[in-house]
Amino acid sequence: MNFTGFNVTNDDTGIVIELEMPQRLSKYFFARLYAKGKMNDEAAGDPEAVWRVLGKRYRDVPLVAPLQVHGTNIIEADKDNSLPLRPEADGVLVTEHSSAFASLRFADCAPVVIAGISEKPWLYLLHSGFKGTLQNIAAAALAEAEQRNRLFNKGNIWAWICPAIGAECYSRRKDDPSAVKASNAFSAENVFEEDEYFRFDLKGEIASQISAFGVPKDNIYTFDCCTSCCRDYFYSYRAGDAEKRIFLLAGMPKTKS
Repeated sequence: MNFTGFNVTNDDTGIVIELEMPQRLSKYFFARLYAKGKMNDEAAGDPEAVWRVLGKRYRDVPLVAPLQVHGTNIIEADKDNSLPLRPEADGVLVTEHSSAFASLRFADCAPVVIAGISEKPWLYLLHSGFKGTLQNIAAAALAEAEQRNRLFNKGNIWAWICPAIGAECYSRRKDDPSAVKASNAFSAENVFEEDEYFRFDLKGEIASQISAFGVPKDNIYTFDCCTSCCRDYFYSYRAGDAEKRIFLLAGMPKTKS
């Protein structure tokens, strides 16, 4: 299972997907997705349980693990936001000043990482499910980055759209007002009609949203695998995983505890 911008390996926790940073970013950030495996099976979606396993590998740096509410609020990877606190948010910003690592959890929604270099490096972890994509959390993060960075350059931005449910498995009824709204708001190539349902390509729509902001298409990487279909690799809420989640982790390699 190979996709440009990603490297799939295994360790004692299970399947691990490394996001391959371009050389300009690799000295500043790491980001990896812990997918299906013993650690996440046992943690059942609890980030504190995950960090009890992983924390020592990362020097026991504090971990920000917000309570995800399908919105667009973004918080900073700061120890004041870290576990056991669970502030409500669906995005976490990592900068050179971050005093904690950032994390989010997923089972069909799309994990999204957007990183860039302006006068200084920055990285966002985002939870973009149907509601987050409809609210365009990716553009919200990019707009915040533009506001924060005086020398903002869209050519120096990269994005990774990680495994999420595919259009072949994700549908909503046509009498659902939010589905109607999405059918009008999303790009036509990411919406499919089928009898009384709409099918949505969330990963495709997120890529369209990021591209529409001006990020070069060659800088957008998609792990084009459906979580509901690839059950050996991922958890899927729609396929019956009520609690188990994949775990997205990112930070500055030299972050101090």
